[in-house]
Order: sequence, then structure tokens, then C-alpha cells
Amino acid sequence: MRKTYFTLLSLLLLLVPNFVQAQTKNIRNIDTPTAFTLGRGVYSISVMGYDGGGLEFSTAAGLFDPFYFGISLDFQNVIGKEKPRLHVPGVVAKLQVIDSIATRPVFVALGYDSFYMGGYGIRNDSRNIVDRIIFGPYFVVTQPIYLFLGEQFVSYGMRMPTQPIYVPEESSYFLALTVPITQNFHLKGEIARVFWDFRDPDEWLYNFGFRYVFAGKLAFEFDFLWQPGEIPSRVLRVEYRDHF
Repeated sequence: MRKTYFTLLSLLLLLVPNFVQAQTKNIRNIDTPTAFTLGRGVYSISVMGYDGGGLEFSTAAGLFDPFYFGISLDFQNVIGKEKPRLHVPGVVAKLQVIDSIATRPVFVALGYDSFYMGGYGIRNDSRNIVDRIIFGPYFVVTQPIYLFLGEQFVSYGMRMPTQPIYVPEESSYFLALTVPITQNFHLKGEIARVFWDFRDPDEWLYNFGFRYVFAGKLAFEFDFLWQPGEIPSRVLRVEYRDHF
């Protein structure tokens, strides 16, 4: 039994990155933000396909190292039989306010972005059929941890929905982990929509997925979004990142 345990542990150590150089400083986890920014002169363009044939287009550019600004545009029912619906575009922005605490690499940021991917992020309101994507401000902390001779990143924070309706009682916490398996392949997991008073645990979201970066610029990400009692929702994101 001990020999079997030792063999399994050895295989795990080989699979998990054995080099500290593996870095993954993405601006988002799966459906939650990180405290990282794009850097000055770096731009990102991404397309995400979600349940029901919807597409979300987003772009952002680093105006300064600690700050980026962009736009998010959502098309519901682009693919399928339902009538396509374009939602009002929203602004995305992030400001990194801290990049170290007492020489420790702890990153803190404030931002504004959309909440929840796919159908989870659409507020049903028959009186307003074009402005239904949930946006709001957030606060996030990201810090590295070192397990199995590699570097991983933990992010946690809080966000509040303010658009299209200000609903402070739906403010929620999130917790996320990104694990680089290789320099270009990363595993991700997170818990989102944990309401501020920890009510309704059956409405919390448990997400996991993986991301592969090709040639350092083009990334493909496949994620699963799961709410207890429901069938997991599959999401595909393609992102291109480069310098001006």
C-alpha cells in the first residue's frame, strides 16, 4: 500500500509543473476577475460562446501598466432558431492599486465588468429587453502560492451588481485557483456567486476548466459552469493578445 501511494505521489509531482518560471497572469479566472492587468500597450480581443447560441465579444487595452479599459458586447441567440438579440454594450476597466505588501507579491485591484457567463449573467426583465447584462464594480486580491515545486495563483474578492438594476443584496464573494500544468496549459477552478450573507447555497456557482495558449498569443479555453441541481453549462472562449 505504501509503495502504491509513493508511486502515485511521484506521478503527481511529475505532472504538476516542476519549474517556477510557469506564470499565468490572466486578467480573469473563468467567470471571476484576477488582480492582474494587461500592461501598457497590450491589447486583448476575445469571443466567448455560451449556452443558447449566444456570443460575447470583448476587447481591452492597457493604457498604463496598472490600468486597462475596454468594451464588452453580448449577442444572445446568435446561433439557433431563436430570434437574435443584441444587448447594450458595457464598459470594462481595471486598476491595480497594489502589487506587493511588505515585499510579498500580493496584488490588489478595483474594477468594473460583467457578472456571470452566459445565461447566468442575463437578468430577465420584460420591461427592458436590450439592457439585461449584469455589470458592476468589484474588489479582488490575487497572490501566488507554491505547491509541488510550482507556482499557482489564488484570487478572492467581492462584487456588486449595479447595472441594469442596482441590487446590493445580491453582492457576492468569489474564490478562484489557477494551476499551470505547463507553461501553456493551465487548469482553473472557482466558486462564484456566494452571496454576501451566505444564503441560498443552491444558487452558488462551481466552475472549472482549462486554458491552452498557442504561440504565446492565441488562447483557447473550455469551461464548465455548474449550479447545484442543474446540468453543467459548457462555455468556449477564444482570446488573442498582442502589443500595439
